[in-house]
Parts: sequence; structure tokens; C-alpha cells
Amino acid sequence: MIEITPRQHEKYERLIAAAKALPPLATAVAHPCDETSLKGALEAAEAGLIKPILVGPKDKIISVARAFSLDLSGIEIIDVPHSQTAAEKAVELIVQARQSCS
Repeated sequence: MIEITPRQHEKYERLIAAAKALPPLATAVAHPCDETSLKGALEAAEAGLIKPILVGPKDKIISVARAFSLDLSGIEIIDVPHSQTAAEKAVELIVQARQSCS
């Protein structure tokens, strides 16, 4: 059995602390249509790390949120039909954001 010591998480904790010192970063989350991916995005938002933009089938995202009692209040959802389109749209959003910063 592997024993976990507090030291093993020092780098992670430093990274989280550094990220919390910055404003939340707009983050495209492609196809968050399961509990883990949707909950992870919402927890990161709650922690002040990101401002999620959920990209995927809106009805499915809302259904997952309801099934696991996750609050989507104030969260932007870009409705696209399936995972491939969600990935393409997420990349498009990133490219647009990079171009607007140039």
C-alpha cells in the first residue's frame, strides 16, 4: 500500500493558490455531459479558478445538472448537437479569444 504524505500535494496546493490570486479565466469546457466533467467545471468556477463556458447539447447538460443537483445559474451554455461539434466549437472559441488578444 502506498502511503501519501502531505508533501506530495505541495506543488498542487501552490498551483491552486497562484491560480486563485488571478481573475477567473474564461474556459471552454467541451461536452460536459457526465457528472465528473460537469461537476469539475462547476467546482473550478466555485473556487474562483475559471469562468466556464459549457459547449455541448444544452438539454443533455441541463439533464445531467438536474440528475446530480448541480447549479448552472449564471453559467453560459453554447448549444451544439454532439461531442465532435462541441470540441470544434471549443477550439473555435479559443482561437477567437487568442486573436482578440493580439
